[in-house]
Amino acid sequence: MQTAIARLLFVTAFPALLAAGISERTGQGFRLAQAQEAEYTVSFAGMPEPLPGEVAPSRQALAIGRVEPSARQVAQYGRLELAVDLRATYDNPYDPDDVRLDAVFTAPSGKQLAVPGFFLVKHRREVRDGNEIMTAEDNGTWKVRFAPRETGPHRWKLKLKDRTGEVEGGVGRFQAVAGASPGFIGKSAADPHYLAFDNGQGYFAIGHNLPIYHTTGQLGVEAMRKFAAAGENFNRWWMSSRGLGIEWMDKLGWYRQDVAARIDTVLDLAEELGLYYMMCMDTHQDFREGGWQKNPFNAANGGPCASPADWFTNQEARRLYRNRLRYTVARWGYSPHVLCWEFGNEFEGWADSPNEIKLPWHKEMADCLRRIDPFGHLITTSFWGHTGPEEFWSLENIDIVQTHCYTNNDGNVAEPVRRFCLHQWERFQKPHIFGEFGIRSHTTTADKDPQGWAIHNSLWAGLFSFSAGGPMPWWHEQYIDKLDLYFHFTALANFTRELPLGTARWQPLATAAPEFVDKDRTPEIRDAVVVPINRWGKPEQDEFTILPDGTVADGRAPQRLLHGAGHRDLKNPSTFVVNYPRQGRFVVHVDKVSHSGLLRIWIDGDLALQRELPCAEGLGKASVWRAQWRLWETTYDEDIAIGVPAGEHRIRIENSGKDWVAVNKYTFTGCRIVDRPDVLVCGMKTGELAMLWLQNRSSSWYNHAGGGPVGRLDPFELTAKGLGDGKHRLEWWETWKGRLERAEEIEVRQGQCTLVVPGLATDVALKIKPIR
Repeated sequence: MQTAIARLLFVTAFPALLAAGISERTGQGFRLAQAQEAEYTVSFAGMPEPLPGEVAPSRQALAIGRVEPSARQVAQYGRLELAVDLRATYDNPYDPDDVRLDAVFTAPSGKQLAVPGFFLVKHRREVRDGNEIMTAEDNGTWKVRFAPRETGPHRWKLKLKDRTGEVEGGVGRFQAVAGASPGFIGKSAADPHYLAFDNGQGYFAIGHNLPIYHTTGQLGVEAMRKFAAAGENFNRWWMSSRGLGIEWMDKLGWYRQDVAARIDTVLDLAEELGLYYMMCMDTHQDFREGGWQKNPFNAANGGPCASPADWFTNQEARRLYRNRLRYTVARWGYSPHVLCWEFGNEFEGWADSPNEIKLPWHKEMADCLRRIDPFGHLITTSFWGHTGPEEFWSLENIDIVQTHCYTNNDGNVAEPVRRFCLHQWERFQKPHIFGEFGIRSHTTTADKDPQGWAIHNSLWAGLFSFSAGGPMPWWHEQYIDKLDLYFHFTALANFTRELPLGTARWQPLATAAPEFVDKDRTPEIRDAVVVPINRWGKPEQDEFTILPDGTVADGRAPQRLLHGAGHRDLKNPSTFVVNYPRQGRFVVHVDKVSHSGLLRIWIDGDLALQRELPCAEGLGKASVWRAQWRLWETTYDEDIAIGVPAGEHRIRIENSGKDWVAVNKYTFTGCRIVDRPDVLVCGMKTGELAMLWLQNRSSSWYNHAGGGPVGRLDPFELTAKGLGDGKHRLEWWETWKGRLERAEEIEVRQGQCTLVVPGLATDVALKIKPIR
């Protein structure tokens, strides 16, 4: 090392910058054109050749050298890592068509497992001034990772192939001993709708979305510790350009080793904390608009695809994707803390890519992944259209069905969550994960529901509706972590801790309609409120009959968007058939309007209202310019009402504007007769246990935030059916913190028991257990 000391004269060509720098330390600055003299030390050090992290082509005669196992004795489901000293001729060590290392492990039972090897550049993790930095320490080594499912002696043999030929060798053995891990997670043998570990122990997923691993601010590892401390056991990582994506290099087929090392770190920590991850290998943000412009698969960046649709059909793109699957399995497939592989986040977002090309791609890649993953991790995918297209869930090697839902209305979230969960449960003999949930998809949540009532109601509704995990809320940084709402997940973890989810077969618990204890109670007259569903496309129905209890006949629901001239093919105006006991109002709550709207309302064929809803800068409560469509979108958040005479009427609403009008709810004042408790009843049972969640329907996030009354329900009775006769223990659980409040003994006769609920302000959970 050489050291030089220099004395330099600085003329302040950048006076503001220099002044700012000096002022921080001395409180004195420079004047314009003032000369200053400074002294500094310059050090010179020899640079290594090659630099750490540089990966060079290899031109060596094909051979397998020394193989060094990480241990000679490994716990069952623990990680054995082989360091392989190999020689080969290749340009890209990540391309198995250029160079390919494989291992075959033979278990004590004689079962053989083929495990792909991989090339790894070692990195060191450091945190400096709150920033996580991964620093390369070498120029790459070859590895094989394996987790034994059986105890006892195991053997391995290696195969190496390059452009010059193929060799075998590097044989060895190790001993697998019993350990504490419950194993990999798969479909439950007791109930295909649930998940279980290899040892038979059930697994119920509880968590919220933190898809992007942060290297500044709250570091990813810090967030993981907060998840685990709250009783959460599940999350998703997006392997995307901004997250843990490995293929976002200048050259396709090369993988970011600093990011790959970070995944190693988080899976090690997941093992320590008991966390399990859905590894999402792509997301739509990288295949649309600005994301596609930067995507290495884009032909404009030297990739093979002229459009996102080509990613599904182009032969080279598919080859590169299969190679990435292989590397992903090789490096992280050993880990039981990979709950499942998710092909992508919300495939509707791949621009101009119809399902006709996405479905065969999913089949090809799911079949490929099943073949190359010796550990048999579950496989899934996702869509933003709620329960998603069923043809994808019907594929043999898609193991988990998903739902993503942002309600974008002011309704009680428990009801759509339950509806979507039951939809998936009824149609598929597969576990269902509610992968994303929120009350708003593009606006803030913290100001609308600061206490997290929507989180609370969605979690409990999902649990009691056969979901394999609690619905996963969005908005970690701006909402859940910011307002410290972790206790909602702790409450659910407390309640589910002893439940046989994944170890018993669950069925619906039949109940009679609840009735008030006071049989002479005078019925209440309230407003009927209809909350539209948030779904794109042409509405299937155009007529909705409002029943006396305020519900819609046949379970129908209008859609949120009233389409205008911009989508004539999607227009199907709604007509409501409703009886007003006395004169009242029909109220339409308009949320957002695209381009411009023209709202028209008819009563019995007569035009009763015409209201223009223009869109431009400065209009409404907020306006946003949507550059991709070259139009303004204006938020009105306003009630538009007409008077309605007493009697039965047909009320028709239509938008004749340029684009869509979003309606959050329709209100029919005084059109609902409440003669029964307005309670949502969700019940489930196994052979030995029944449980109920009872929710006061007025206990919604919107009402708790001041949007309406949260009225306490008077005492009511509820009869549960299909139980075993005899004495039972009835437990009453408080759900906000997940605590057992009280227990009592009840008698079940002829399979029935009547439960008396002494009033209900919000919700309560019950467990009914036989006493032996």
